[in-house]
Amino acid sequence: MRNKTNRLKISLLKVTILTIIVHSGSLLYAQNYEWEIDKIKRRELEKKQKLDSFLVHLKNNWQVSLSYGQFYFNNSAKSKEKSILEFPKNMGVWNLSCARYLSEHLSVNANFGVLIKKIEPPRPDVFSVINGANIDVEGGGLFLIPISFGMDYYFLKQRFRPYAGFSIGIVPAKYKYIEASGNISNGINRNEFEFNSNATFVELSSGFIYRTGKNVQLGLNCDYLQSKDFNENIGGYKAYNGFKISVIFSVVF
Repeated sequence: MRNKTNRLKISLLKVTILTIIVHSGSLLYAQNYEWEIDKIKRRELEKKQKLDSFLVHLKNNWQVSLSYGQFYFNNSAKSKEKSILEFPKNMGVWNLSCARYLSEHLSVNANFGVLIKKIEPPRPDVFSVINGANIDVEGGGLFLIPISFGMDYYFLKQRFRPYAGFSIGIVPAKYKYIEASGNISNGINRNEFEFNSNATFVELSSGFIYRTGKNVQLGLNCDYLQSKDFNENIGGYKAYNGFKISVIFSVVF
């Protein structure tokens, strides 16, 4: 009887130990399973955050851009009438732009540009002038201020964003010519001519923007501009027609 009781106690102890082991294993498995799920969720979240860091969210944001490049007059802009002073066909151009994003892909903008070209006359020798030598010098400047309003469409939401745009505007132009001739004995005659005109234009744009930081962007822009004829022949050109290539620095806020 005593042996049966001992065997029963031993069996119950074994069952208890086995139950504890199975239960502990189940708990450990469940915990490991939860850890694996957490790891998967964490990896997915990190992947989403990494992907999201490359996307650009700009709706309702403002953007201020400064660009510099070269403007190349088209052959169609060349006037058939001979100008007093002919300017070369390319000019440096600065442009300041302010844009508002209506959506992630569409923005409206206002642009203000400045193009200045000078032809400086060579300085005559002072001693030659004092000794009565004749001088004959000429020089001048061309000043253009394109002002436009338009919109741009961005094809991607990522850091690298190609775009295309359209704008309309007006370009006031000023042309100044100065000449001096004569000698110190008979007097030096100085003549100055100044012409002012303006013309409306349309502009087609293309290029890309790349976001280098949270608020900073760099880009490259290529435009084609076509204007009506000026009222006056401006430095050998009858219109503001040509291509513009610029590099862009932008701040988004």
